[in-house]
Amino acid sequence: MGFTFDIELHTEQPFIIDLKADSHHNQTVEGAIVIQLDRAEHFKIATVSIHGHVGLAFPNSTKTPIVYERLIETHTDLVAANDANGKGRIEFHSAGTHEIPFRIDLPHARDLPPTMINRLDTHEIDWKYEIHATLKRDFMLSSTRIVKHELIIRRQIVPRTETTAILSASTDMPKQFRSKLSAPSRVSMGQDKLRVSVEMKARDKLFMVKEIDCAIVQTEEINYVTKQGHPSVEEAHVPGVPFNVNASRLVSAHKRISNDDNDMDFGRHKPIHMDIHLDNFQLIPTDRGLSWLDISQVLRFTVNFMDVNLEPIVTELPLFVDHEDFCAVKIAELKEAQQDKSRLVESLKIAGTDEDHHSMTNATPETP
Repeated sequence: MGFTFDIELHTEQPFIIDLKADSHHNQTVEGAIVIQLDRAEHFKIATVSIHGHVGLAFPNSTKTPIVYERLIETHTDLVAANDANGKGRIEFHSAGTHEIPFRIDLPHARDLPPTMINRLDTHEIDWKYEIHATLKRDFMLSSTRIVKHELIIRRQIVPRTETTAILSASTDMPKQFRSKLSAPSRVSMGQDKLRVSVEMKARDKLFMVKEIDCAIVQTEEINYVTKQGHPSVEEAHVPGVPFNVNASRLVSAHKRISNDDNDMDFGRHKPIHMDIHLDNFQLIPTDRGLSWLDISQVLRFTVNFMDVNLEPIVTELPLFVDHEDFCAVKIAELKEAQQDKSRLVESLKIAGTDEDHHSMTNATPETP
């Protein structure tokens, strides 16, 4: 085979780029192409590029075409910067491990939507970033080899303060029932649970509580307008074709507590504490900064009564999901795996070869 190679980024976490807060300037990403040679080699092509796109399918179209919008296409030629002899090639005169360092810009970082390991629960949209490294040896019949890695690009979020604000939402039905739900306003990726407190009072036997439950619901609202006309879409000869997807789904397991003793004072004299399991493979960090995508989460609290004729009471609190401690377990697993096997060989990829009254209060001045 002659040689193998891989991409190495100088980032805190492998192939994860945090967009800088100062997004009005280009952001430079540094790294190297790491080459393992069996013998001396000369390369006439050596490039690094970052590609990004968003793809949209129109469900109302009979042909269900994909509208493809390029988010980023940046390219760096490494031969000129490393051509020590002016021969139009990069020369390595010995076998072993060699590096070709590179710097590549992310233009207009403020306009880049972030991507996660997680995927939205819809087939109509996807966005992806990849970094490619291309090498070709300097002889006539040599083939072009490309190594690709998917990139995660995410926004920086202001670090949380020492005390996270506690939000409360109350339901008050005079002479019937009242309840109060309290929970932190912010949760971090990497947390495995969210502590929730509930206070309740049944003012009438008819409103005796049967059970309560909490869950986290994630809403994904996509309102996209094409930047360019798409010939396969009806009436899409000019830019401005709308695309709308609104989806909600449970992203945590239900935490359910039953009033097994048929107690009228269930939740009255002391708060009921619930630890809500957080599924970090389902949660996507909150993002309301894009013109076409809104990802948000709520904590949904449901009260079910003994009387089946009474409608359940549903109370919701907003929940902000940030990046802190993002996928710490997966990152640790990746580092451990890299110690057990050869990174250059194993990761090689070659291309082409409501009636009730609800009130919400914040226990502190801070809001999410």
